[in-house]
Amino acid sequence: MDKITEQIQLQDTGDFTKYVHTGENAYEGSEALDEAVREYIKNVLCEGAWAYTKKSGEYTNDNPVYQLKKDGQKTDIIIYLEKRSKNEWTIADVSGLSCEGKTYEIIVPENSEVTVDGNKLGSEYVTETKDAEVLSNVAKHINMPKTTTYHIENVYKEHEIKATGPVYNSELELISSTDNVYEFGFEANGKLIEEQESRIKEITEIYGKYVVNYESFAKLSPYILPGSYAYSYLSRISRTNIWLEVSREPAFSDMKVYNYQSYTKDCFSCEVSFDLQVSYNSGSFKDYPTHMEYIFVKRSGKWYIADMVMLK
Repeated sequence: MDKITEQIQLQDTGDFTKYVHTGENAYEGSEALDEAVREYIKNVLCEGAWAYTKKSGEYTNDNPVYQLKKDGQKTDIIIYLEKRSKNEWTIADVSGLSCEGKTYEIIVPENSEVTVDGNKLGSEYVTETKDAEVLSNVAKHINMPKTTTYHIENVYKEHEIKATGPVYNSELELISSTDNVYEFGFEANGKLIEEQESRIKEITEIYGKYVVNYESFAKLSPYILPGSYAYSYLSRISRTNIWLEVSREPAFSDMKVYNYQSYTKDCFSCEVSFDLQVSYNSGSFKDYPTHMEYIFVKRSGKWYIADMVMLK
């Protein structure tokens, strides 16, 4: 064991690579796996002051088992020795060395094309296809779009992941990449944005005036899909806000429409943020920072609000 720890101290650790537990069938192939193992051994064994102690409960004179210590602290690395000749012992096995690759999870709209470093990802990596959760309140009004989840296991390198959408064949935006989960949003269509942005701002101003009882629901309702969640929700606001007395027309500032996502050619969503400034008859003035999401559905060539969510 003195010779073994001396080897480690001298960074002569190549013999240890064969004892490293790895994920089978690395996505990048054996060359990348071998490189990852060598780097792992370098990081784990080539620093610190190494020593050893007999492994309690396992060590015997006929089957010596040792636990490695690094800088005076016990590690999870256990070395099992076997007798090669009368006075020579050699390593039979080593446990506690593990170089596991990452698992990438990639979530995209169904029928999107996913590429990793420019190479198309095949259907063999698909693990799940399900309804787009954000559209649960409008499911009865549309052919429900779905999302597809891909899993790539035993990944040992960083990769460039891209996705192209199924509706307009445009590159999708990566909206989240936490803990090796890569989630892509639905597409944003430039023509749709150009056609709808001023109308969405107009609707939002009517909505803002309506919620402070300055405008009637009759003015807002032509923009809302009858029978939808949005219609049910918004029609009740007038009954709860009858106590509001606004002295003059509310003002709007910093209005932005963004994060358009086209789920199908008949359904899209967008976010709107703005400040609503309201003067009350009591003499008070309030500023209401507002962040919301609309989901629009097309009927007879016209877009209607089918759902609306207040965001933080």
